[in-house]
Amino acid sequence: MVDDQDGTGQFGAGSGLQPAVAGHGGSPPRGLGAVARSSTDRGRYGRMFRSLKPFSPTDAQLAALADTMADEPTRPGQPPVPFPAGENPDLPSGYTYVGQFVDHDLTFDPASRLERRNDPDALVNFRTARFDLDAVYGRGPLDSPYLFDQDDPAKLLVGRNTGAAHESVDLPRNEQGRALIGDPRNDIHIIVGQLHLAVIRFHNACVDHLRSRFFPPEELFEEASRLTRWHYQWVVVHDFVRRLVGTELLDTVLLRDPVTGGFRPNLRFFTWRSAPFIPVEFTAAAYRFGHSQVRADYRLNATLEPLPILTPSRDPNPFQHLGGFRPLPRNWTVDWSMFFGIGGSTPQLSRRIDTHLTAALRRLPENVDPARRSLGLLNMMRGRALGLPSGQAVARAMGTSVPAERLGLDGETPLWFYLLRESEVLAEGRHLGPTAGRIVAEVVVGLLAADPASFLRMAPAWKPELPAGPAGHFVMSDLLRFAGVG
Repeated sequence: MVDDQDGTGQFGAGSGLQPAVAGHGGSPPRGLGAVARSSTDRGRYGRMFRSLKPFSPTDAQLAALADTMADEPTRPGQPPVPFPAGENPDLPSGYTYVGQFVDHDLTFDPASRLERRNDPDALVNFRTARFDLDAVYGRGPLDSPYLFDQDDPAKLLVGRNTGAAHESVDLPRNEQGRALIGDPRNDIHIIVGQLHLAVIRFHNACVDHLRSRFFPPEELFEEASRLTRWHYQWVVVHDFVRRLVGTELLDTVLLRDPVTGGFRPNLRFFTWRSAPFIPVEFTAAAYRFGHSQVRADYRLNATLEPLPILTPSRDPNPFQHLGGFRPLPRNWTVDWSMFFGIGGSTPQLSRRIDTHLTAALRRLPENVDPARRSLGLLNMMRGRALGLPSGQAVARAMGTSVPAERLGLDGETPLWFYLLRESEVLAEGRHLGPTAGRIVAEVVVGLLAADPASFLRMAPAWKPELPAGPAGHFVMSDLLRFAGVG
């Protein structure tokens, strides 16, 4: 869950006001539509609001603000009181990890450092700034053959654990238990690892689907990967982002032509000259909303008790937490109906998007510097290192600011904290507020529009072709069902 090694980490009603700190139509012709490999494996970071000055609070100020983010605030002499905002009825918990998976598809920044000011224009993003599943496909079957099934080269490799009494399907792994996948961060915990596996199996189901229709074998992988990517992109924008920002806001960023039915972007703040980039306002602030959504524990399936997403101990019992980098334990296969609404199920819910973090994220594991064991503090320190402006400055620039007394914030506040507070007050934590919502929607839509192989660029009127209910309205539960894991 806590993969802040990359510096991008989408992992990702209070008890009084928060203190302020002073001072981001149809399938194409055969052979032309699929781009099986990315044209580049690197991109750049940049700024949406280049004219706004950096906000540089002190360590002490950031630490004091981070200390207010307890999910179970206590009063002197009284036991913990459950935080009243509680769970989010609009967002099943699985979408927390869709967000983390999407982040890993877009960004990987191993170079920035908290100890120094970082110039975003000089940082390299070791992911393509596209929703192209390069974390799943790597560099394709020729350059990353270890990701593919030798017996059926059009398919991605699926692993199996045969040492247990009951065989379990897992990510493919080497003899030391490390996952053979395009991005090792997708093995950081059980939930995102099983989600990665579900996307592998979705691709393989697309291969079987095309093969049953006698698709030419020499074009099978390219068409299956195109089908996989486009349905994934549809889910990202029309299911995931729509839930996060609301239909009204998304429909102002992604306009629909009433004649053709196609979509086109309407971007006001995310613009570029020659090539798109990942805005630091997005990756280091707006898209880190997922940290507040994390539950203290999750139930993987009906046979297991709830388990914590991580523990503070350096070497805990591996059967008492959901940490990854190991083969899937016996009977730990994820029942996705407990994370998404599938077939009328009642899934576990995410926490509301607000200024509170669960205890596990406020006290990170022992291998983290003791002075920086709060994820909230780390997020705000990273924002400072990247020279982010204050939340108030960004809201003013976007025309989304509200009176300070309404948010209960005086002076200037770190952008990440401000955006969470905005959601907490203006949307009851059920979705992003107007500033963060606009940033997230514009970046997602903008990156899709800039990608020459995306459905939005190649076929703006395209609709999902695979089974869904209702037809054409393809959501995450449909993807899981088609993959055979729902």
